[in-house]
Amino acid sequence: MHVINPAGFEALFRANPDPWNYATSRFEAYKRGILLKACGPTIRGRALELACANGETTRALAPKCLRLLALDASATAVGEASHRLAGMETVTIRQALLPADLPRQPFDLIVVSELLYYLSASDSERLIVSLARSTAPGGRVVLLHHHVDFDDAAQHPNDAHRNAVRSLARIMSIVFHHRDRRFDCVAFARGR
Repeated sequence: MHVINPAGFEALFRANPDPWNYATSRFEAYKRGILLKACGPTIRGRALELACANGETTRALAPKCLRLLALDASATAVGEASHRLAGMETVTIRQALLPADLPRQPFDLIVVSELLYYLSASDSERLIVSLARSTAPGGRVVLLHHHVDFDDAAQHPNDAHRNAVRSLARIMSIVFHHRDRRFDCVAFARGR
């Protein structure tokens, strides 16, 4: 098993600006639709997207928030997302290594899609604790992760997602859940 790290993601995006076919895959479009449903119908003030890749999901999230900060570890992915979303004044895209570079301000919507299993179990837990603190009253956290195993994950996908769900469910209410044969999407709401 070869665990992919930030340098590995950088190499992937340098070789192909859309390594998972986010822009053309029907499955990716379907998954994005589920994620958007999990975000709920409310327009959110401040939103945070972790692991934004080339910005396809960022583009879909932007109309759901007044301000969106999208982060990725890959400088090439950040450049590609910035290019694709040029002119979207409500969107800011930045390079960040997580969990260390997580912004400390409160957010009304936090989206964590296909990220946690690439982090060590301890980094994943640190990130979830920080996200819980960063969720504003009335805010929402959306998790979407594959639950089938694959070679370059730092931890089993199902374990990473299940542990995060368990941690957040202790302090927030589950308001959306969709399990597919390949992925699981859960949304949590923080009380006011």
